[in-house]
This record gives sequence, structure tokens and C-alpha cells, in this order.
Amino acid sequence: MGAKKIKPVRKPQKKPAPPPDTAFERAKKWADKNYALLMGIGGAALFAIILAWGFISHDRSKQAQACTDYGLLAQRLPAEDKVSAADWEKIVPDLARFISEYRDTALALDAGIELAKAYFETKRYEDAVKTGEEALRLAPSGHNLRPLIMYQLGYAYEADGKADEAARTWKDLKEMGVVEFEREADWNLARIYESKKEFDKAAEMYRSASQSPGDFPPAGLIDLQIARVKAEK
Repeated sequence: MGAKKIKPVRKPQKKPAPPPDTAFERAKKWADKNYALLMGIGGAALFAIILAWGFISHDRSKQAQACTDYGLLAQRLPAEDKVSAADWEKIVPDLARFISEYRDTALALDAGIELAKAYFETKRYEDAVKTGEEALRLAPSGHNLRPLIMYQLGYAYEADGKADEAARTWKDLKEMGVVEFEREADWNLARIYESKKEFDKAAEMYRSASQSPGDFPPAGLIDLQIARVKAEK
């Protein structure tokens, strides 16, 4: 027998290996696979941007509207030289409405000061105190309107029968060193001390008032008060 022939075995050829993925290609594959997720994230980000823009636009629009409305309201405020309780009474509801509608705007503080004054002029002293205290909370330390608020609040406290609170407010105002209010602050402190029969303190504050710049109270009135408390000692 002849030798058995062995069938030649063809060696299978190896397929060429694919080139390794680049970072870009891996990212592209992931993006293709997670398209819906990406669209959701992108939509949320876009929505957040639109929402933020909307809030900013709304805030600017509200500030602009507040300026317009308060400008019209300010024109109706009674003139300083023509103080009338009836005129102030008419403006009270509109000032209160403005504060309620534009509470988060800077002009709400201005309206609060005017409302406190309106309450004072209409002899609603308790309301004047509450409104003045709220205005003071809205005006941080160093705010340019804070001295004016304290000035009004000092008179409102005293008119509402709260002499101790009034004295504290006048002291705080005096310590702020606002020249325009020093003379009147000293004078009001002196009057409160005099009402409590603390004549030494009253005389000291009257003398301080007479030495402070300004023409109210007039020097002649202060001199009379100094003479009176000296006689009471």
C-alpha cells in the first residue's frame, strides 16, 4: 500500500485587529448610546438658563414699574408747608398698597418712611411706631436713610407714650454723629429727662443742644429751659 497522503490543512488567516478607540471615538459611541440622557441634561440646562434670564428680566421689570408707580405716588404726598391730617389720611391706603406690592424693591423703604409719617400726622401713633420699626429693620447699618427713620421713630415713640424707647432712639441717633440731628436729639433727650425729674441730666442735654449747630430749637427757648431745670434742682 502506498503511503497515505495527508490532506493539507489550510491555516486559517487572522482578521486584522481594529485600531484602538480614540478618546473622541469613545465619547462619540457613549453619546450615541446615551442620546436620550444627553438630550434631557441639555434641555434641563437650557431650561435653567431661560429660567434665570426670566427671573432677572422680571426683577428689572418690577423695579422699573416700582419707580413709575412711586413717582406718581410721590406727586400726591402733602407739601411740607401745608401739613393736613386729612391729606395724609388719603394717601395712607396707597402707600400701604405700594409697600405690599413692591416689598422686595428699594423704594418700599421710601414708601415705609412716608407711611410712618402719615400715621404720625394722623395721630395713629402705634401704627407709626410699627411702621417705623419695620423701616428700620429694612435699613441696614450705614444706610443713608437710617438717621431719618430714627428721627421719626423717636417722636413716634414719645407720642405713643414710650418715653424709654424714645430716649434710647435719640441716644442712638446722637451717637451716629449726624450733625443735622444732634441739636434736636439733645433737646428731646433733655425734655424726656426733665419729664422724669432727672434735672441734672436734663440741664446737661439742654446745654449740649445749645452748643450744637442749627437753629431749631431756637437758642432763646433752650436758655429758658435751662433756667427752668436749674430752678427745679
